[in-house]
Amino acid sequence: MKSIIIYAVYLTTIFNLNQLHSQVTSLWNSDTSFYFYKMDSLSNAENLISEKVNFDTKLNSKEILDSTASFLSNTHFLPRNKYYIGKRKISIDIKSIAEIKLPDRTYSVATVNIDDPDKICLATYFQGSTGGFITFLMIVSNLMQPQLKTPLLDGLIILYNNIELQGMDHINLEGLISEREIDNIVRQAVKY
Repeated sequence: MKSIIIYAVYLTTIFNLNQLHSQVTSLWNSDTSFYFYKMDSLSNAENLISEKVNFDTKLNSKEILDSTASFLSNTHFLPRNKYYIGKRKISIDIKSIAEIKLPDRTYSVATVNIDDPDKICLATYFQGSTGGFITFLMIVSNLMQPQLKTPLLDGLIILYNNIELQGMDHINLEGLISEREIDNIVRQAVKY
């Protein structure tokens, strides 16, 4: 009799956990809020924090991406080292957005250029395991907005000074990038 009761409690617990997981997943996938993501410490890639942003509902996805790219240019890519004072500003430009229409929904893939005339990124933002990952995280999380039920972008192609990036040691900005690559980290930042 004891084993039947224990088994019944076990099944109830599993059922409740599955329901909870379903509710959390549903809540996560129904978020319609945009966030700007940044690091509260440049020494730890786990310290992604989110700041809710309210965009005018009349803005289209290109205008939202332009605003987000400007945020990145003025926060993450702002040179901090005195060596870079007087250098030209790094900017992120949305080159194009391609839409792929399928029966269930339309997928969006953007081509983005990191305009870095003085090649500051090669010596700083793309270097080191942590620094390279933080740069990857900042670009992808801010531009793709993976917390949305339908992400702002489903794919991202990143150019550096209008040239496709090749494989690098500490940052992977090569080819087509998917929001799945940063989904779990963004979930922690939004704190559902």
